[in-house]
Amino acid sequence: MRISAVVLVAIVLTQGAFAASSVKDIVLDRVATPAQSTGNAPSSDAMAVSVLVEGVDGSMMPRSTQSLFRTGERFRIKVVASRAGKLSLYNTNPLGLTGRDPVWTGMVNVGQETISPRLRLDGNSGEDQLHVLLEPADQPQGALVWLNSWLLNKSASKDISLDVQSTPATSYVINRDGQGLVTTVRIVHTR
Repeated sequence: MRISAVVLVAIVLTQGAFAASSVKDIVLDRVATPAQSTGNAPSSDAMAVSVLVEGVDGSMMPRSTQSLFRTGERFRIKVVASRAGKLSLYNTNPLGLTGRDPVWTGMVNVGQETISPRLRLDGNSGEDQLHVLLEPADQPQGALVWLNSWLLNKSASKDISLDVQSTPATSYVINRDGQGLVTTVRIVHTR
């Protein structure tokens, strides 16, 4: 009886600690110690997304999306994920138009930084929305089908549930259902 009570208390404390953890803490833990491959799909996905602005000397510095950007600035997107997969970047311009094709596609390895090629803020000033999509390697086209319906049909059901926490330099995203991830980075720029 005494052992059962101790086990019950330990379970309650463990669940309480997980629930009290911030999304940032959970994501950092997941990408630092990704789940071992057991042949089963992970029960949840996590990624950290940052905007790196390129200086005139070629250096890259993280910048908060709460800061105003300048039209013409060059930047890159940095992603660290807890699962290998295909990373795609889609853009919705300040006029609200979203391209059918991604502006960039690349592969993400578990726990390793992936940095996009150089991108440039161009065209109309205003708010660009950069949709960052991680399609799991072991579930090809599952998340992509969902994203296409989301982008092209504004009334589509949002059946991927995400937890997001943003800091000045990084957005942390968790999908507890393990279906892949999508998040939107908003970049406001002016001439």
